[in-house]
Amino acid sequence: MKDLPEKELLMNKIMKTIEIAWDIRTELHKKDIDNWLTNFSGHALCNNPNNGQELSDSQNLEQHIALFMLCNFVFYSKNEIKRLLKLMFEKYIHSVFTREKKNTATDDDINDLLRETQFSPLGSPSESSSYLLYHFRQENDLSKKSFSENLNINKTNVVFVDDFSISGSQAKERFEEFVTKCQKEKKDVSGKYFYMLLMVTTEEAMKLLTEIPNMTALPCIIMDNKSRVFSDSSIVFEGYKEKYKTQAKKMCEYYGEKLIDEKSKKEGMNSLGFGGDGYIFGSYYNIPNNTLPIFWSEQNNWKHLLKRYDKKYGDNNLIFGGRYV
Repeated sequence: MKDLPEKELLMNKIMKTIEIAWDIRTELHKKDIDNWLTNFSGHALCNNPNNGQELSDSQNLEQHIALFMLCNFVFYSKNEIKRLLKLMFEKYIHSVFTREKKNTATDDDINDLLRETQFSPLGSPSESSSYLLYHFRQENDLSKKSFSENLNINKTNVVFVDDFSISGSQAKERFEEFVTKCQKEKKDVSGKYFYMLLMVTTEEAMKLLTEIPNMTALPCIIMDNKSRVFSDSSIVFEGYKEKYKTQAKKMCEYYGEKLIDEKSKKEGMNSLGFGGDGYIFGSYYNIPNNTLPIFWSEQNNWKHLLKRYDKKYGDNNLIFGGRYV
């Protein structure tokens, strides 16, 4: 088992990753990472914080671990999202023609299918699924006639598009709300085929989603326990001394506890993210709350590294003079 790479090597690695793979070099700089690292004061791993040298050593260790975890962050760039949006569409086409037992499909077959398909966001117009749907249409060169955000279900195939479904509970709830609303408005859903196209999901979510009657979930990426940072099968610390994963978890729990308010705790958040999942992934347009809060939280003056746009329900309370509206 090996030690962590030197901090200088890790910093060089993440800067190259940001420039080449993440493609956000104009938005995330070394000074931003250095600023984020100052959050890790050493108090999480120091046994005797009154001892200046011990605290300094612990601070260095914490920042070393945090930088290592950042190097293992899975970030979906604009180009990667575009690739996944195309894959989503291909999976839908393949699923339908497999259902119809067609081994091959001509352009005419695909056009006929699209005339009987309605694509809709899985969520309200203000949420990420609507943003994603816009790019889904562009990347797959689809007509606006195939898209709708209302309950117009006069097509044979109704396809919901979403990005991340980690527990599956919200996706299931949204679909059930859709069916209930159709029933209230006396809209017939019999004879319809429902699909849910997902960029990233988990084995846990798929078990839940496959239980929904008359609905087919089609994910691009299915994460398992290896993607959870602190699971026994985690790939993040694979090959490294066990002490580093133990220290990292202790550090994330210590700081994460300070980053979650009481309201969020009641809703399922904890120091390791929603449901205690402990993931480290996100995209250029948002970071899921299943990801460790040390990366995105802004609570208690925490200097976040990656921006999360939280969902806000209820009335707006805008503060003029403090920000632009």
